[in-house]
Order: sequence, then C-alpha cells, then structure tokens
Amino acid sequence: MPENLYDGEFIYEPLIAYDKIFKKEHHKNVVDFFEELVKKSKLDKEANRLANKELVSLDKRRNSVQKKINNNKFLKGFLIFLMVIFVILFGVSIYLWVSKGFHYIQAILIGISAISFPVFLFIILKKLNPKLLRLSDEKGKLDQEYKETLDLAWSQMEPLNKLFTYGMSTSIFKKTIPLIKLDRMFDSKRLDYMVNKFKLDDTPDLNRSALYVQSGDINGNPFYIARDLVHQLGTKTYTGSITIHWTTVGTNSKGQLTTRHHTQTLTAEVTKPCPYYYESPYIVYANEAAPDLIFSREDSDAEHMEEKQIERHVKKTTKKLQKKAEKGLKFGDNYTLMGNTEFEVLFGGSNRNNEVQFRLLFTALAQKQLLQLMKDKVIGFGDNFDFKKHNMINIVLPEHLKNIDLNINPEYFRDYNIDETEKKFLDYNNNFFKYIYFGFAPILSIPLYQHQKPHEYIYKDKYNSYVSFYEHEQLANLMNEREFKHPLSKTRNILKTSTVKSGDYCDTVKVTAYGYDMINRIDYINKMGNDGKLHTIPVHWVEYIPVSQDTDIDINVVEDKKAESYNDKIRAIFEEFKDRQITKDDMVKIGPFIVYLAKKQKK
Repeated sequence: MPENLYDGEFIYEPLIAYDKIFKKEHHKNVVDFFEELVKKSKLDKEANRLANKELVSLDKRRNSVQKKINNNKFLKGFLIFLMVIFVILFGVSIYLWVSKGFHYIQAILIGISAISFPVFLFIILKKLNPKLLRLSDEKGKLDQEYKETLDLAWSQMEPLNKLFTYGMSTSIFKKTIPLIKLDRMFDSKRLDYMVNKFKLDDTPDLNRSALYVQSGDINGNPFYIARDLVHQLGTKTYTGSITIHWTTVGTNSKGQLTTRHHTQTLTAEVTKPCPYYYESPYIVYANEAAPDLIFSREDSDAEHMEEKQIERHVKKTTKKLQKKAEKGLKFGDNYTLMGNTEFEVLFGGSNRNNEVQFRLLFTALAQKQLLQLMKDKVIGFGDNFDFKKHNMINIVLPEHLKNIDLNINPEYFRDYNIDETEKKFLDYNNNFFKYIYFGFAPILSIPLYQHQKPHEYIYKDKYNSYVSFYEHEQLANLMNEREFKHPLSKTRNILKTSTVKSGDYCDTVKVTAYGYDMINRIDYINKMGNDGKLHTIPVHWVEYIPVSQDTDIDINVVEDKKAESYNDKIRAIFEEFKDRQITKDDMVKIGPFIVYLAKKQKK
C-alpha cells in the first residue's frame, strides 16, 4: 500500500487514494466477506448453479411448448371463424336459391361450405384438440418440474439468505478504512459529545425526520451521516374553466340580418396551502479546527466543464470578486481574494467571516486536493457537493447520496441463484463504499481536519436514553408507516420521537406521526365574459388538514458484549413480555435493535 497516499492514520490525496488503493482493497474485502457467508451457510455453490441451469433449460422448454399451444389455439380459433363464415354463406346461398332462383355461384358456395365445414370440424376434433391436450399436459408437467426445481434452489440458498443482516456494509467499510470509524449505533453519548463540545444544534425540527443515520468518528472527531425526510408547507395553484356560448344579431355587408354564434373559455385560479416532501442526505462533521469560521458554498459543476471553460469562468468571476473585495474595504469588510483564483472561484466561500482561519483551513495542499476532487470526471462524482461551516460544525451535502439506499433491507440480497445474489452483494457494497467515501472526500481533502484531534471531554454519568433521537427516528421510519400514521392521513408522515422512559437496555419512545387528511373542496369564482354577463367558474382544490397520532414503541438494545444471537435475544425479551401478551410476531428486528409496537393515541 503506497505510504504517500495512506499510512493507516491519514489519507493523502483522497481522489487518487480511492483509485489506486481503496477501490481494489474494498472489492477484495467484499468478496472475502461474501465467501465467509457462503462458507458459514455450507451452501454447495455448484449444486445451486446446476439447479439454476436446469431452471433455464426448463423455462426454455416451457416457453417452447407454450408457443406451440398458442399457435394451435390460434389455428383452432381461425378454423372456427371460417366454419362460422361457411355456415353463414351456406344459409345465405340456400335463401337466395329459394327466393331468387338457381345461380351457379350459389351452387359453388353451397358445395364449398358443405365440404369445408366437416373437414374443419374433423381437423379440430381429431387433430387440434388431442394435440392441445397433449401439449397442455406436457406444459403442466414442465411447470411442476420447474416449481420443484425452483423450490430446491430456494432451499439450497435459504441458509445463506438468513445470514444477510443490517450493518454488513458498515462492517466491510470499517475493514477497508479503519480511519473512518463507524459506530454500531448512534448512542446518546455520541450526540451529547457533538452537542455540548462542538455546539451542534439539536433543537427538534418538526419538519424533518431521520430516515437513515450512521454515526462515527475520524481520529476522534465525531460525525454522522443522515438522510432526512423533509416537509415544507408551500402553495399549489388550481385552475378551473367553463365555456360560455351566446349569439348576436347584426347585418351583413348586404344589409341582411344575420345571427352569429360565439364561444369563450373562462378560466379562474385559486392558490391554496399544500405540503411538499423531499429527501435530503448530508454529513455532519465536528472538528475544533478554525472554531470561529463561518461560510457556505454551493457546487460549481466543474466536472461538467472543459479546461478552457473553467479558465473563462474563473477569469470572469475573479473580476466580480475583486470588485467585492475593493467595495468591502470601504465598508470595513475583511474579505480578500486568495492567490489561487481558480480555487477561490470554484470552491467559493466568499461569504466567510474570518480570513485568517479560512486560510489556516484551506492550505495550498487542501486547495490542490479539493480542486482535484471538484474537476474530476472519471473516478468520483466531481463537484456535486454543497459545504457549510458554522464554527466547529461542518455540513457536507453530496448530491450523489440521493441515488443510493444506505440502509438497504437485507431482503434485497435474497435470491434462489447464488450468482445473482453474489452480483447484487458485490455491486451494492462496492457502491456503498464509493458513495460514502466521496461524501467524506471534501473533508478528507482538508489535512487539518484529519490531523486535528479533539481535546478531552467529560461524559455524563447518565443519559435519558440509550440511543439518540436520530436513531429512534430511523428505527420508526424503517418500520411500516401504517403502524404510526393517523387513519385519516393521506400524505407521507413526518415521524418525530421523544423518550418516555429508559432502563434495562430498553428505550420506551413515543412516536408522533404528522400528516394530512385531504378534503376535496370547490371555490366559485365570478368572472365577466365577453357576452357582458357575470359567470361563476368552479375551481376544484384540495384542503390539507393536519392530523397526528402518538404510538409508543419499545426499542430494545442488543448488548454487543453478549455472545447470544439476535434470535436468542428475541426469545429472552419474549419471555419478559409474556405477561403483557406480546407475541414474537409483534417484534421487529432491525440491526442491533428489537422494536416492539405498543399503544396509539389519536389527535
């Protein structure tokens, strides 16, 4: 492993390090992890491949037989159609013969019909029907053989399918880069550390709910990766229309009275409140470096520009920034342009409040590495990230994290085909690593953010819950939303949590689901038409009425130090809950947690 790119403690040139080291290393670790699962399951891979090969062969044979069945059914239908036509021709010919006298064409039609009908009937009854019966019987046997072989393939894979769990991807990630430590769970101690030492704002936001969260640290500096469901109350414009008709009487050029018919479409609009939802992935990284610095930047899309385009863009923007700096001097603004104008323009951050700390953070090496990252078109994702720094809290918003489910359900990997399962497992986990790595790449490109280690912190003796509210929200969102939403709710729901009590490795949490009922309404808008009359236009719209419901859940933390399996833990908890008439089916196993759904209260 090249020491000039990664020495186990620090990553140098993150873009190149991924391409030269981590990409291959992680793929190897993913393959090894999968092979260990196969070994543990005692799956006979070759036997499963033979079963799947037989499935392919059987499927081809089934399709071939089905094609023959379809062709013969079509032929049978066509012959029946012709028989009906000949019966009609026979009847019409007889009628014409009787009513209008003999004609040789009638005789020909009668003869053809009389011969063709029994011939076609014979073909259907003696040829096609027996053939269709044989083919249907053959298809039925092939279907049964296919089902039995498929059941065999599933049974072969079942021991392996049972081994897929939440958290596998993070385990492999940690093996590839131990520097980026990923926690087993986002506990209350980690959140307390970020809030009280680094001043993270943990004020509950009723418009956001964590769909995914993963905490950890880099050389002791804490972070968490999140994907939130965000609610915004905006407006929606609804349109209605009517068409009016009227007539006018006048004279034409010849002085004659004429009546003219007119039509006009009248439209009206109403604007009403409407909720909108979107998902927002981001990374929050806490670090004591440049503790007073505040700035924000938006992605430059540099990866979509050619070098000459970048040069023109830098030249044009530099002139604007020079004017900003000159104007700032007059009004006491301390903004000054950096010597590396390409970095100044592409990275941005001209709204910074502290020039000294900005330069302390973005050294020449940091600038070089960030420019590599932003201009890259091949290895990573280029400059697709926004970056916000507020004192010791850094927020990175990578666009590419919208394109992956970081908390994939283990059911995704279940299959009856070992090769398909292996492909899905390798592809997903290689992507998981790449997406997370390049989410951190802007942070890793700033050397001080790796070298700066936090000062000592004294933790509390006791917390009001074992895990953070981010983890509570994630677990609630991983469950079935229908368990939480109000019966009248017809929109997505924002799930917020609060701790009711905590003890004996169990958090009792109240989940409040906020959604909307939808009521169809009609507004009537008056509008003058060209006919000189006032018309009423109905505009249909939807009223969104807030509804909410509380549901209590128990989140049981499986202790990591115990050797018992999740199933053992479920059995143990089940024994504890017998007196509360809770069945094993009421419990949901999610990662290192076992969650139990309790009571609901409507609002």
